[in-house]
Amino acid sequence: MARTGPPTVLFEVFWAHQKRKRLIEQALEDVELPAEDYPFYVMIGADGPWTPTGLAEQMIMPLSTVIFRVKRLERRGHAERVPNPADGRSFLIRLTPEGQRLLGEARPAFREYAEAVEARLGREQVAALKNALAALREAVDGELDARTSAAPADRAV
Repeated sequence: MARTGPPTVLFEVFWAHQKRKRLIEQALEDVELPAEDYPFYVMIGADGPWTPTGLAEQMIMPLSTVIFRVKRLERRGHAERVPNPADGRSFLIRLTPEGQRLLGEARPAFREYAEAVEARLGREQVAALKNALAALREAVDGELDARTSAAPADRAV
C-alpha cells in the first residue's frame, strides 16, 4: 500500500507540465494553431514526414492517440497522408502548405518563450534538468517494466 507524504517528483513534473501548457497557450495566442496540438505540428513539420507508428514511438504515445490527434490536423487541412515510398502498404503523415505556414508562425513565437525560460535557468541548470529528466524517464520505464513482467502472484496486494 502506498504511503502518503510530500508530493513526489512525478507531481512536480505534473505541475511543471501545467505551466508549460500555459506558456504555449500564451506564446501562440495570436496564431490559429491550438496549443495542445503544437508538439504535433513541430514533430510532423520539422522532423517529418512520419509513419503513424514512427510518430507514436517518437512522441512516446499510444498509436491510437497519435492517429486521433493527427486526424484533428487533417480535418483542419494542416496535415495529410501521402504514400510511403519505402513501403507501399503504409503511408506518411506530413504537414500541408497551410500547416507549414502556421508552424512557421508558431515555432518562433514559442521558441522565444522557451529560450527566455532557459535563460532564467542558466546553461548549467538546463543541462542538469535535461539529464535529470532523461534519468526520470528511464526510472519510470524500469518501474513499468518491472511491474508488467512480474507474475500476478508476485505483486503486492
